[in-house]
Amino acid sequence: MNAFDYEGHLTRGDADTARSWIEASDLPEDQKTDLLQFVANFPSHTFIREDDAVFDHYAETDGVTLPGWLRQVRSTLAFVDPPMLLQVDDFQWYDSPRSEDVEDLWYDLRFGYHGEEQRALLSDDAHVYRIGGSWDTPGTYLGVDLLNPEDQRIFDFYGGDLRDSKLAGRPVRGSLYPVFSSYAKFLSHVTEMRPLPLD
Repeated sequence: MNAFDYEGHLTRGDADTARSWIEASDLPEDQKTDLLQFVANFPSHTFIREDDAVFDHYAETDGVTLPGWLRQVRSTLAFVDPPMLLQVDDFQWYDSPRSEDVEDLWYDLRFGYHGEEQRALLSDDAHVYRIGGSWDTPGTYLGVDLLNPEDQRIFDFYGGDLRDSKLAGRPVRGSLYPVFSSYAKFLSHVTEMRPLPLD
């Protein structure tokens, strides 16, 4: 089987081009404002958006049905190119145990599960799709809700907590903490980026 040509399904543009994508989109006005804030924070970067084939690949590879809103926003503005580690200034809500240390976390914004065991725990038990993880704190992730496809919140969680809840017979989803109201709001809180370390 041929490897998926991810690069071939990206559109790249500078800050002016990214602004034109956002302004021409059907996203809610508040999300347009958030995405424009992200572009304004990093005006010298190259921005990307993804086409439908990317989402079909994610869904097929991980055996999930991704919410339509995620497809809509990522096809408007996904992130930057080349991929970078990112840091946010704060969470919107503070129930997460990571809230007090959020300014020290660097996230790798990468979609999908790492292996069948993680897919089973996150998808089958927690009904959450992983969109990123902490570079410094293994097992700490960001994800979106697969159980309620209209819920656009971004969730913070620690894989070990999910496993402990499952083993103890507690609701696994009780360890999911909403931290941003949308993907666009999440990007608007990105204040620092740095290159991914070389392998």
